[in-house]
Amino acid sequence: MTRKLFFLLVAMAVLPRLGYGQDAKATIDSAVKAMGDVKTLQIAGSGANYSFGQSVAPGQPWPKFTVKSITRTIDYETPALRDEIVRTQAEPNARGGGGIPLPGEQKQVLAVARTVAWNQVADAAPTAAIAAVPDRLHQLWITPHGVVKAAAKHNATVTDDGGKKVIAFTVPGEFKVKAWLSDKNLVEKVESWSTNPVLGDMQTDTVYADYKDFGGVQFPTKITQKAGDFPTLELAVTEVKANAPANIQAPDNIRQAAIKVDVDKVADGVWYLTGGTHHSVLIEMNDHVIVVEGPLDDPRALAVIAEVKKLVPNKPIKYVVHTHHHFDHTGGMGAFAAEGATIVTHDVNKAFLEQALAAPRTVKPDKLAQAGRKPVVEGMQDKRVLSDGTRNIELHLIKGNIHHNGIIMAYLPKEKILVEADVYTPAAPNATPPAQPSPVNVNFYENLERLKLDVDQILPAHGRKVTLTDLKKWIGKAT
Repeated sequence: MTRKLFFLLVAMAVLPRLGYGQDAKATIDSAVKAMGDVKTLQIAGSGANYSFGQSVAPGQPWPKFTVKSITRTIDYETPALRDEIVRTQAEPNARGGGGIPLPGEQKQVLAVARTVAWNQVADAAPTAAIAAVPDRLHQLWITPHGVVKAAAKHNATVTDDGGKKVIAFTVPGEFKVKAWLSDKNLVEKVESWSTNPVLGDMQTDTVYADYKDFGGVQFPTKITQKAGDFPTLELAVTEVKANAPANIQAPDNIRQAAIKVDVDKVADGVWYLTGGTHHSVLIEMNDHVIVVEGPLDDPRALAVIAEVKKLVPNKPIKYVVHTHHHFDHTGGMGAFAAEGATIVTHDVNKAFLEQALAAPRTVKPDKLAQAGRKPVVEGMQDKRVLSDGTRNIELHLIKGNIHHNGIIMAYLPKEKILVEADVYTPAAPNATPPAQPSPVNVNFYENLERLKLDVDQILPAHGRKVTLTDLKKWIGKAT
């Protein structure tokens, strides 16, 4: 009797799960049948996109750009995605980052293939975008057809929400998804959660509407998306091609790209840490070190921290200078905080940074979540001096710059070195200066003049080491 009861209890425990799995499979199969089973998709349309994480100040919407055309190619089997975009600035007096000010049209290619991502602007050479891989793959799998394919691979469950079926699944260590199906078994809404380097567990809401038959494949003609509480995409789809050759291949130089930190000793106790698209500066003090800029994400920040420890092995990182809240310049702050460094930023950014670093990081725990350490953030206004009695580092607000309301720069008066982010990105040595200089660059120079800073070298967070003369030539101030 006991043996029979045991098997009965086991059956009661197992059968509901088997039935639930069968229901999920049937729901996914119905969605595939309704939308069409595809290996690749090519989508064309127009609308608007927003430069995520690049607002002029915390709490402001992401800057808007008009997308005159976009062609998105998706290969679900590789997986790979390529966006070819022609965009213009949506508002003439816009402020913030992401390319503002943008004169005329700009062509972009944003791509990912397996574990490699890259960007290309106009006819320039492609550049690696290692930090973009997780988000671009996330975007691929939350497309209507991507959702059902990922659900089939990751043990999806199905629930009922007011008569509509909801598919839910988790891609371990990457993202979580809930997708609502219409009464026609078409994906109409997706809520997804991924761990953003700045915001922690971040929700992305995507709505798919007005489906149309494109050669036997159902696809929405209206797509809207928001992330970080603000819109990120508004797209009207006009053309869809299914199962056309995708051929998304990373260029050779991109395929071989890796996170590296190159070291340039620019003065006694001062090192320019470059490599990739974002740079940092290490400054040695009497009993500690200071790092200016901790960009991108954990992998980049940890690589910088490791190099810092090699260069100055017996001194802790006491401060990391956070120039402004744009996400590509904030994503490494958690790793520095986990190391015990105090973050110094402008008061405009302080509350945002404290809130962001305190956010849960459960989908993919980062270094800060693993350390369990409470970050320390200190603010400043127009000026702050970090000193050990021998070396001074002056931090100054760059006033009136359209790139950001609370952006600061670091100045070493003894060495006449200036460290800045985004307000001047030097072009190639032989590039012709623009006929109309950027107001961001001009304002930067005007701030140097206002503060009467005697500058020999400029160490930008992007680009290359230059002199003040290079900046003056670029904005037409050289004599």
